[in-house]
Amino acid sequence: MKTRLALSIALVLSTLAVAGYLVYQRTLVPIPLMEGRELYAKASPEFGEDEARLEVLMPAGSRLEVLLVAQSDLTLVEKSSGGAWAGQLASGLQASRHGRRWRITVRTGWPMQDGSILDAARVAMALGPEVQRMGGEMRVIDPTTLDLQFKSRQDDPLGCLSRWRVPGTGPFLRQGHTLVRFDGFIYGRAGVAALTVVTDPALMESRAWAESLAAARWTWAVFPGKVEPDDMAKVRLAQYDEFRMKDGSVWFLSRRMRRLRPNTEDWTRTRFFGAWKGAMDLPYDPLGM
Repeated sequence: MKTRLALSIALVLSTLAVAGYLVYQRTLVPIPLMEGRELYAKASPEFGEDEARLEVLMPAGSRLEVLLVAQSDLTLVEKSSGGAWAGQLASGLQASRHGRRWRITVRTGWPMQDGSILDAARVAMALGPEVQRMGGEMRVIDPTTLDLQFKSRQDDPLGCLSRWRVPGTGPFLRQGHTLVRFDGFIYGRAGVAALTVVTDPALMESRAWAESLAAARWTWAVFPGKVEPDDMAKVRLAQYDEFRMKDGSVWFLSRRMRRLRPNTEDWTRTRFFGAWKGAMDLPYDPLGM
């Protein structure tokens, strides 16, 4: 009799221990995030300098597409220049200890470019295909809260949420290769009114490219690798700063631009929000305005 009682007690304790462990593993733990405002350094232009409509000369390609999309469609979190993670569209993030459950708190009051306000349902619609590819599913709990459930452990919520974008959430509206300022952006007006990327290969050939750059037709340009030394000398004598990227490309950036600093490790992560044109004699207007 005593043996049976002891076994019963042991079984109950084991069951409680297993249940407690499962609850412990499933419990959501907050992931610290900086304030997203830290990602957006405001421009400080003089009168009229934030109305600049800029032109950029860059080769076409998939990385250019990434650069343009990043100005119009934001991610939920992003790594700051100091290396810490900041909440962008997300104000809070939690993950379970077993890595199969994430909870996202969507930032309230975030204006969308179509006039609506961001909510959990909008985020779910944008993230749906990516989550499904990982074998997961989503559940909208309330207008600001979204749960992600996965069949297997997922150890990189920050990495995933820094790659998945929500269309129409950024400081610029994208129209092909042109970015137009969205004045309703939550952190204020961008420092330039518009920016057009020109990708015509004929303009990037040797003398034409160098002379256009030296004449300040372009706000900045990417060295195409075919410029003769004598022509390149003209560019280096003009009012441009030279930035060498990790991938081997070189940017020539007009010194009239203020606070536009290309990310040399990954130039597609360069932000245009806090830059502005620091001279009233603006260059060639690609939009004809």
